[in-house]
Amino acid sequence: MNRHPAPPRPRHIPRTLFGPGGLTACLATTVALVPAAQATPMPPTPSLSPLPPLPPPATEPAQFPMWAVAAILAATIVLSVGTTLITLALEHIRRARERDRWARERDGPNGE
Repeated sequence: MNRHPAPPRPRHIPRTLFGPGGLTACLATTVALVPAAQATPMPPTPSLSPLPPLPPPATEPAQFPMWAVAAILAATIVLSVGTTLITLALEHIRRARERDRWARERDGPNGE
């Protein structure tokens, strides 16, 4: 019986942003940006001439009704779940094909 080496394991992409190291990196970046934000120059001193009054807004800002906000939120959740399920299904199909191919390679051309 011919023995073939075990199939290679799928490449694993580390999730560095979700671990403690990723959190540390994000916090370090945030802390490093704070001094840069504080180093911006102060605005010039205001002049003694009075400023003209601001014109009234052309239109009032739109206010979405609560049902519209709920509908947009629900649609976002449905699309997110649908995308996740499709991605999982495609990954399952890919792994099944790899498993079948590895089985055929392991058994040989005669199906031993």
